[in-house]
Amino acid sequence: MSVLIELEQADDHWTLTVAGELDYSECSAFRMHIDRVLKASPPSLIVDMSGIEYLDSSGLGLLLSLSREYTPNGGRLVLITNSTVDSILDLTRLTGIFSIAADQTQALELLADTRSPA
Repeated sequence: MSVLIELEQADDHWTLTVAGELDYSECSAFRMHIDRVLKASPPSLIVDMSGIEYLDSSGLGLLLSLSREYTPNGGRLVLITNSTVDSILDLTRLTGIFSIAADQTQALELLADTRSPA
C-alpha cells in the first residue's frame, strides 16, 4: 500500500494527514507537503499519523526535520499517533521530542494549551 497524504488548512491550524506506508519510496511526496507547510508557516500544525501502517527511518527523519525547521520559528506541532508510530518513537527514544495526541480533539486541546497566556 502506498501513502495517502492530505493537507487541510484552517485559520488557526493546518492538519497534515498521512496514512498507509511511509517509507523511503514515498518520502518525496511527504517532503513536498512539509515544504508547503514550512513556506506558509501556519501558526499550528497537526500531523495525523493515526492511519500509518508502516514507518521507516526515512519517514521518521522527515518528521524530525519538520520539527527542527518549524518549531524554532514559533510553529506549534502535534502528532496524532497510533500504536505503530508510538512503538517506533519509543524504540528510537524520540517520544519526548514531539507533542503527542491520541486523536484530533486531544491535539486541538494541546494546541489550545500552548496558546494560553503565560
